[in-house]
Amino acid sequence: MDRISKQTANAAYLAWTLLSCAVHILLFRGKVNMALAVWQRLLLVPIAILAVLFVHEGVHFVFMKLFGLGKVKLIFARDKLGIPTPGVLAQKQGTKRQEIIMRLAPFALLTLLPDILFAFYSGVHLLFFLMAMANCAGCFYDLLDVCRLLKAERG
Repeated sequence: MDRISKQTANAAYLAWTLLSCAVHILLFRGKVNMALAVWQRLLLVPIAILAVLFVHEGVHFVFMKLFGLGKVKLIFARDKLGIPTPGVLAQKQGTKRQEIIMRLAPFALLTLLPDILFAFYSGVHLLFFLMAMANCAGCFYDLLDVCRLLKAERG
């Protein structure tokens, strides 16, 4: 981490995760179809998290390909708990504008767009709601990278 410690970033990530989940629950709890058994609801949580991990990285992958950043591949890296998580690696680096777009794309497509749709639609399936919420929580480091790129651009 550039100027912030890992401990500060982890605390900020935890705060972002809790806040983003709370905001989603407060805004959309009346829109979500909860007509599922408790065991089905609980089963959907890990399914949503796993699905959003791959779809999120898939969005990065598509944008890297669209920007012509050479060979792009899906990789698995171990997180802090030792769990292999997917990521995407490109052969070349994009321009600052491309990097910002690539980092914001999953947040826009998998969180903001569904949230806008949720506002106008009742009976949202719990899986889609959980995926939007999990993606929002998982976009913390993408958004942090965008802030760093914008700050570096200014000065």
